[in-house]
Amino acid sequence: MPRTKLQYELIRNERKDLILTAALFIFSTKGYNSASMDEISKTVGCSHGLLFHYYSSKKDLYISLINEVAMPLIKKSFEGINFNQSGKGIMRDVCNAFFKALKSNNDQFSWAINLLLNIDDTVGNKSNSVSVLKKHHQSVVASISAIIEQGKAEGDFNKEKDTYQSVIAFMALIKGLSYIRMQLGYKKFIYPDVNIIMGLFY
Repeated sequence: MPRTKLQYELIRNERKDLILTAALFIFSTKGYNSASMDEISKTVGCSHGLLFHYYSSKKDLYISLINEVAMPLIKKSFEGINFNQSGKGIMRDVCNAFFKALKSNNDQFSWAINLLLNIDDTVGNKSNSVSVLKKHHQSVVASISAIIEQGKAEGDFNKEKDTYQSVIAFMALIKGLSYIRMQLGYKKFIYPDVNIIMGLFY
């Protein structure tokens, strides 16, 4: 019996999910320039032709990965945060949201964090995807900076500390934790006390 249109659509979506999952892992562990479409197609178990049927280029796949997988995963982890509270409260909740997600059994979250926080490295390489990557990287920096500036204005955070340097330190710490989580798995992963992280801003 020939397959129906719905069955073909389900197969297509399932194959696309496999491609995105493999690409997320490979891009997050190797970076944009070192990852290859060849390795992704081999990991998925499909031909080059089929992979390029779904994505016209490595850049196209990478951009789809950020927009369709990585960013939604990050946004989902922040759904319970009250952004109408103090800057100090928001930052504490952001830290706890990161820790909770990294401690979960969802490997894709740690891959997504590593991918997004590697954006600045890729931008430095001046690759073809520089404009898209730069946009997301600046968005992350701007969001965290705004929270810190709010905390400073409210008198909770140290006004003498350079905001940008604090953001970079925070991102480096989260990136390091996501890498450790990738290596250890969620059962062995232990995150530091949130007060240690908050110490970056006092």
